[in-house]
Amino acid sequence: MASDVKNVKLGPCAVDFDSTDLGYTKGGVEVDITTTRKKIMVDQFGETEVDEYITGRQVTVRVPLAEHNLATLAAVIPGATLVIDGTDATKMRIDVTSGVGTSLRDTAAELVLAPTLGTANENFTVFLAAPSGDIQFAYRHDEERIYAVEFTGYVDVDNGNRLYSIGDDTATA
Repeated sequence: MASDVKNVKLGPCAVDFDSTDLGYTKGGVEVDITTTRKKIMVDQFGETEVDEYITGRQVTVRVPLAEHNLATLAAVIPGATLVIDGTDATKMRIDVTSGVGTSLRDTAAELVLAPTLGTANENFTVFLAAPSGDIQFAYRHDEERIYAVEFTGYVDVDNGNRLYSIGDDTATA
């Protein structure tokens, strides 16, 4: 197959978590996929590997949220509750508990990264992703306030042990 410059992609993505658009991002959404392996060695070949087995895969997605939206922030903080004033709906806050004992898997939902300059064949989907609850932001006089949120993917044991997919999730065999 010949190389094609049309396969070189760039641009931002839209981020959808549990059917909620997380809004604008700033600084680039980052995906880390790692595979852990066990090297197999035998005495007869010293330190030379004779095989290697996959022992696990991990997927982590870092999303720098640029919009200050309390409903969105509550959706990405496990154990958070959005409180809307009973008489003035413009007044709201997020209450966050310690979260001790909270299963992040129980808070997991589908996370979809859809390139804004592409097609569904370029989507990246984590079938069960949960925000860690770690959020970093800073108040600076000369920068946007960015809420850095990290998602971890968990294996979807109810659907073929899937972890993630790349491409159009509606494609069938």
